[in-house]
Amino acid sequence: MKNTIFPNAEHFQIPRALYVGAWKVWFKRFGEHGLWREGTMPAEPSDEKLCTLVENNQRFSVQVMNRLLVPWFYRNSNQIDEAFFLMNQDMLKLLVRDDETQVARLTDQALDFWDGLTFLEQDLFTAYAEARIQADIETPSPEPVVLDDAGLEVIGEDIYPPIIPEKSATDNEYAQAIVAWIDEDPFTPMYQRHAVGEAISSWHDRLEAFFWPKPRNGLMQVCHSADALMYRAELLARAIENGVAWSANDKKLAVKTANEIFLQAGVPQKSVTWQNVYQVMQAAVKADKNSTAKMNSGWSLLASFATHWLNEFDDRTVMVCWNSRVSTSIISRLDFLLVEAGYSDLTERFSGLGTIPGVGGTRPREFTLKWPDGYRSWQTQVAASEFVGKIVHVLNNEKDSDGKLKYRPMPVPTGGSAPWSIQGVQLVLFSDGY
Repeated sequence: MKNTIFPNAEHFQIPRALYVGAWKVWFKRFGEHGLWREGTMPAEPSDEKLCTLVENNQRFSVQVMNRLLVPWFYRNSNQIDEAFFLMNQDMLKLLVRDDETQVARLTDQALDFWDGLTFLEQDLFTAYAEARIQADIETPSPEPVVLDDAGLEVIGEDIYPPIIPEKSATDNEYAQAIVAWIDEDPFTPMYQRHAVGEAISSWHDRLEAFFWPKPRNGLMQVCHSADALMYRAELLARAIENGVAWSANDKKLAVKTANEIFLQAGVPQKSVTWQNVYQVMQAAVKADKNSTAKMNSGWSLLASFATHWLNEFDDRTVMVCWNSRVSTSIISRLDFLLVEAGYSDLTERFSGLGTIPGVGGTRPREFTLKWPDGYRSWQTQVAASEFVGKIVHVLNNEKDSDGKLKYRPMPVPTGGSAPWSIQGVQLVLFSDGY
């Protein structure tokens, strides 16, 4: 028992532990939590789009669960048929009710397999499954899909920005204004429409309160799981930087590293070949606005992992993960500042920045200005990274009237602090843009 196979997604595979973890999470979130071991879940075939299934209150179904476990390209196609159950008969048992509807339950073999995992492994894979629900849910169609909270919610009320730049202000001054605004703006972390702790403020405290995909997985756990992948991504990216050809082992490492990054973030991708990983890393290291390499929220995260080591160089662009949450945080605040400064269009300012579609929490937010679509755009990816780099510079260098650093340094999960990095900033923006 190793992998669960999805024949209708070109035989895409996931670890069996992830499938059992998802089953448990689906019962917890959408069914009866205590019945996940012996309980059944509806298992009807369907050719309806994912958004239609969710609108028809079919979250609690093997169909919807399977669709969230495969890459976005396959999420609007049926993921339940005879081949699926034949290939995974050691995982699921198909049953037919008296009314001839189909349901499924976990097999005893699957339960024994799960019970044989360590508690740490079980917790890890349920977190991976939870990430599939919390992440941006991309599909081949433009209709939004929300499983997290089934709707939108306004989280708190923003304060009026402490700094409104002049219309002629530089991009750096707009970055300064955003930094000051986020630092003073009260923020309440939210999970499933409930507050997690008290309201906080400051970049430092916001980062300390970060969690993904659930409150039990705080900053320390998130950073610990990311460190090993950042290290491997760095090795591969440095080889590209130095003009060293990837070996056969490097190519295998590239695919494994990328897939694990996507797994942690809850954004599985198709076509994860070493060639595609190479092209994304190459474009990221070179900050190539004209690249034709793959780009979406998942590949953007890979670009961020592959360039984190460039934080130590002042003249290099470190890639930010420009997903719907990070883009919503920056663009919603820039939109307000620009309008207050007197702008009515974007012909003169921040033309490279673009929006990324996403629904859930407070997204989508209303903008006054007409921002371009930045989805799958390397031009937007690089422009956004350059602007967030200015935010990092402000956090690390701006001083108060006494000549001391105005903002507290970035907290380090193991204790102490360090200069702010793109990766630390993007975690704050990720929560701010929810």
